[in-house]
Amino acid sequence: MSAAEIVANERLIESIKNNHQILFLLSVGQLIKLYEETTSKDVVKATKTGAGYASAVLDISVLTKMLRELGVTGRVLQKKVGEKSYVIFKGYPGLRNTFTGPRYLASNAKVVDMAIGKAGIQNSLRSGARLTIFLTVPLVALEHILKDKFLLSNLVADLAVSMVKVGVATIVSAVAATAIGTVTTVAAAPLAVAIFVGLIVAWGLDKLDEKFAITKLLGEVLREIENNTVGKFERGLWELERTLRWQILHGESPGKGIFYP
Repeated sequence: MSAAEIVANERLIESIKNNHQILFLLSVGQLIKLYEETTSKDVVKATKTGAGYASAVLDISVLTKMLRELGVTGRVLQKKVGEKSYVIFKGYPGLRNTFTGPRYLASNAKVVDMAIGKAGIQNSLRSGARLTIFLTVPLVALEHILKDKFLLSNLVADLAVSMVKVGVATIVSAVAATAIGTVTTVAAAPLAVAIFVGLIVAWGLDKLDEKFAITKLLGEVLREIENNTVGKFERGLWELERTLRWQILHGESPGKGIFYP
C-alpha cells in the first residue's frame, strides 16, 4: 500500500469516527417506558427535593421586603405594656414606607406579615411549613405511583419521614430565631438566622435519611406490622373461604369443625 493510500485510509477512518450515528429501533410501548424511566421520575424527584426548601424561599422573600423597609441595620424592640405587646421601631419614621409610626402592636397584620417580632417569626415559619407540606405530600404520592412496584407501607413511611423533617426544621429554626431575638435588636437577624438554620437542618436530615436509610427501614417496620395484623387476618379469611369451598365441593356440612363439631 502506497503512502497516499495509507493517508487516504486514515482520513476515511477518522471521518467515520467523527460522523458515526447510532440508530435505536423501539416499539411504542418501549418508547413510553423509556420516557417514564428517564424523565418523569427524575422530574418528580427533583421537584420533591425543591419543595422541601419552599419554606426557605418564602422566608427569603419576606426577608428581602424587610431589608428594603428597614435596611440591614434597622432595629426594633419588643416591649410589653400591660397586657399588650408592642414592637418599637428605632430610627426615622419618614424613611420608612410601610411602618410610618414609631410603634405598632406585635399582633398588627403588617408587623406579622413582615416577620417582625416573635409573633411575626412564628407566623412566617408556620406559613413556610404549611407550604412545604402542601407541595411535598402530592409529590411524594406521585413519586411512589410512578414506581414499578407500589407499596402502601413505603408511601406511608416516606410521608411520615417527610413530615417529621419539616416539623424538626421548623421547630429548630423557631428556637434559633427566638434566641437571637433576645440578644440583638437588629430586625432582620432572627429571620435570617431562621432561614440559615432551617436550610442546614433540612440538608442534614436529608443526609441522615440517605446514610441510615430511615425511610426504607420505617417502610419495612410498617410492612412487618401490617403482615402480623391486617395481613394475618386476611390470610385467615382466605383459609376459611378455601376450607368452606372444599367442604361444599365434597358434600360436607359447611363450617363443620370450624364453627361446630
